[in-house]
Amino acid sequence: MDLDARSDAYVSVVGAPAPGAAVGPEDGIRVALRREDGQECGFGEAKFRDADSGRPLADYAVRRARPDPGGCGHAGRYHVVVERTGQAGDTYPTEIKYMTEPGLKEGTLAVTSGTGKWNPAPSPAPSQGPPSAWSQDPSSASSPVTGRSPGRVTGGTGFNDAPAVGNGVWKDDLLPGQTRFYRIPVSWGQRLSVVADVPKAFAPPGFHAPGGVRVGLNNPARGYVGESVEDYRGMPKSVSLSTAPVAYENRLRGRSDPANAMRVAGWYYLQVGLHPKVGEVVSHPVPVVLRVTVDGTPRAAPAYDGDAVAAGFGVTADPEAVAGDSGAGRDALRVIGYAGVSTGSALLCWLGGWWVAARQPVRRSPARYRVRTGSLMPRR
Repeated sequence: MDLDARSDAYVSVVGAPAPGAAVGPEDGIRVALRREDGQECGFGEAKFRDADSGRPLADYAVRRARPDPGGCGHAGRYHVVVERTGQAGDTYPTEIKYMTEPGLKEGTLAVTSGTGKWNPAPSPAPSQGPPSAWSQDPSSASSPVTGRSPGRVTGGTGFNDAPAVGNGVWKDDLLPGQTRFYRIPVSWGQRLSVVADVPKAFAPPGFHAPGGVRVGLNNPARGYVGESVEDYRGMPKSVSLSTAPVAYENRLRGRSDPANAMRVAGWYYLQVGLHPKVGEVVSHPVPVVLRVTVDGTPRAAPAYDGDAVAAGFGVTADPEAVAGDSGAGRDALRVIGYAGVSTGSALLCWLGGWWVAARQPVRRSPARYRVRTGSLMPRR
């Protein structure tokens, strides 16, 4: 890739193991950006969990433009390196996406003397208080939306066909082993909170599905934000997540800080999945209720030296209409376009097959699909 010295570069990779693929805690994907001399300028890595199962994984590598003390902010040629991590196994169909975020106009950056760091011009504090770290604690999330009839939605198979949802209550049906995707518009200064409710199942005493319910989030450039995972024992389960407000200065936080990924406005990608082991007590689609809350008054975008919305970093409609309730707002959501949607039709078609395979009835003996951790994979 030939990069300039003004734009931030984002290169993401999506890997989708086949249904029934055995995965371990070190299995995953890694993407890196390197200078021609071999110096690494940014990387991202996504891995499965101990009790996880084959599902799409995604993360990105970021090259921040000048001024950058690491020597990677200069114009020139850079290399993208994509690797599999963990044990050797089946190949992962992958999709690589490149996005460019325009730089800021001259005079809006100030170098902090002696620190080697740079900051955008001061901006007013968000109405929700200072950015907080990613939280899996329901008490830190905004109050979930209640008292509304759920709107029906059918989640997508991946990033490319994720339907838009906004503030409100939404209902979808998931099979064990299935992961569905949704996209949610979040503007500058806003934060996102989601609660996923899974109902009771007729499970025998002692039933336990480790990591039975998973909720994850990626940002508009498909960068990993975080996830919340809960075991399922057959009783009603709620899984919550909450983010920091979207702020340009979040990119100055350490890479290990979950708020770092809340660095751009736009469409955030929500994933909701059920572990295949849930199929031991459920052989039909499970009704899952999503309570989506987008909090905070939208703030003006930074002084970009270019069209950031057209590049995929921004919301392309009136935030009030986009984040409407699951009634009238749902109609507005159907007509909203996303300028940065990828044309990766090959992976989309493959993911369609992944989704179809996950919908097959659960009839065969599970022994054939056991993985190293002892959990069960989708039975086809």
